[in-house]
Amino acid sequence: MMDSFSLKHRGHYFIRAILLCCLAFYIMGLNNSDALHYYLAPHMQRLLLLCPIPLLFIAFGMLWHAMMGDSAQICDCEHPLPGGLLKSTGVYGMFAIPLLFGLLLPDQALGSDMAAKKGIVYSFPDPELEHKAKPTAPLVPALSTLDEMFIPRDIYSVEFSELAKRLYALPVIQVDPLIFSETIGAIDMYKEHFADKKIVLQGFVFREEDMPPDSFALTRFLVMCCTADAVPFGVLARGDEVSALEEDTWIELEGTIGVGNVNGEERLQITVDQIRSVEQPATPYIFTHPDSVAAFDAQQ
Repeated sequence: MMDSFSLKHRGHYFIRAILLCCLAFYIMGLNNSDALHYYLAPHMQRLLLLCPIPLLFIAFGMLWHAMMGDSAQICDCEHPLPGGLLKSTGVYGMFAIPLLFGLLLPDQALGSDMAAKKGIVYSFPDPELEHKAKPTAPLVPALSTLDEMFIPRDIYSVEFSELAKRLYALPVIQVDPLIFSETIGAIDMYKEHFADKKIVLQGFVFREEDMPPDSFALTRFLVMCCTADAVPFGVLARGDEVSALEEDTWIELEGTIGVGNVNGEERLQITVDQIRSVEQPATPYIFTHPDSVAAFDAQQ
């Protein structure tokens, strides 16, 4: 005959086992439906996928204690169980409520609403990195000229410098989503040298409240670890017929690189030549790449 002490412990172990099982199956469900990218960067996804099997083993152990163990085995010699219905509900609710939201709400990418809340980021380089381009420079200048044009500020900007040299040699810069932030960062760092170059890139339309009708930000969310740290990363675009574009519309933009002025600061700006609507990519977010130069070379 189980005493009340044993029943209390069995109940807690059973609830914990159920919560761990639900969490493990939820992670596996996200992976099977290819929806993990809505929440985590690729390197974090690999770590998360190591969790379901250990979680199920722990849940099985707790379930066995809840159903088969006796009061001597369920000694609960670790930290004390939450006391009282209110405290127990609060503790387990912190696990159950996020799981319920995850199960009931649709998996979807962040958009303009979140960009407005977080505040869009337009990257721009330190003025010391801006070197005036020679107006007589050929389309593909000599290596020595490229080295003079794209001088890294320090060891941390060497990668951007090397990537900029490769991008400059292209007749039309096709921005690969795999190295989206690095490509825009390299162009922005040396934007005066890239003036009048053609560029093609994809993103969704976002407008800040004070933007004129002929302007918008072509935006992607940059995720470092998870969507909690996602940053709306935008490129200013201007054109004569862009006022009809609705926010959150995914487009492919072809345009000409230039330099604009926003709130007294120089920004990378694209003058729109052509726009076409596209479907939202299977992976709408962009992520940092450990070696953007190697990734660029592999694509060529």
